[in-house]
Amino acid sequence: MTAPALPLAGQVALVTGAGRGIGRMVAVALAEAGMAVGLVGRNRRLLDVTARACAAARGAAAGDGSGDGSGDGSGGGPEAGVAVAVADVRAPAEIREAAEAVRAALGPVDLLVNNAGLVDQGELPFWEADPERWWEVFETNVRGTVNTCRAVLPEMVRRGSGRVVNVNSRLAVQGDPRYSAYCGSKATLLALDAVAAEPLRDRGVHLFDISPGMVRTDMTLSMAVCAGRDDWTDPALFLAAMLRVAHGDLDPLAGRFLHVGADDFDALLGERRLAV
Repeated sequence: MTAPALPLAGQVALVTGAGRGIGRMVAVALAEAGMAVGLVGRNRRLLDVTARACAAARGAAAGDGSGDGSGDGSGGGPEAGVAVAVADVRAPAEIREAAEAVRAALGPVDLLVNNAGLVDQGELPFWEADPERWWEVFETNVRGTVNTCRAVLPEMVRRGSGRVVNVNSRLAVQGDPRYSAYCGSKATLLALDAVAAEPLRDRGVHLFDISPGMVRTDMTLSMAVCAGRDDWTDPALFLAAMLRVAHGDLDPLAGRFLHVGADDFDALLGERRLAV
């Protein structure tokens, strides 16, 4: 692995779906690495749990215990390098307000992690799935990501710097008929990122499409495809990838689909350098 190119202290990350699962893991890992973190989700109670974990991680990393989040029970705050904003990513006005609240509390966003997402329930064929639930999955995964990007990207483009990770899935490229909304939404993100990455790169912003593999979370445990599974992907692999993105180490791979646990990032970086 190449040496980290950028220090993370003083940088700001915004993580959606930060109340639990992969979102919480990512937020805590970035906080432990020294980043200030803005946490966005729909459930304030869950976000506050994540905020306290982030504040404690920052304090432990600093070695001073200053970020234990134990003061007023609010789950940390700007002084602890943590900000919480309740919003539904499907609502443009809500996510714009949330992004502005994070900027006001912590500063401009350097890293956006679009993690908020839903999966089909019931594992039904496409033509039998409940239409409202089907569109809820699609709108959360696609419209929610687009709304959040539009709330954050313009300021990154103005600054000429920033990184965005759209958390994707292998189901974007290897569909499963039990998850038509999830597969369709993730494939849509893949196509969108493919056309957006290059013009963003020209403006100093790097867009990544990364699948974390099959990490054991509440969402994956609810999926029939994971029933009896014992070969879960170690979340540490995805967290390491997030840190490499934040450091700028993976910038040459922006715009391509990356699957944690299957792709050798260092080998891909070597191929990229040889191609250039």
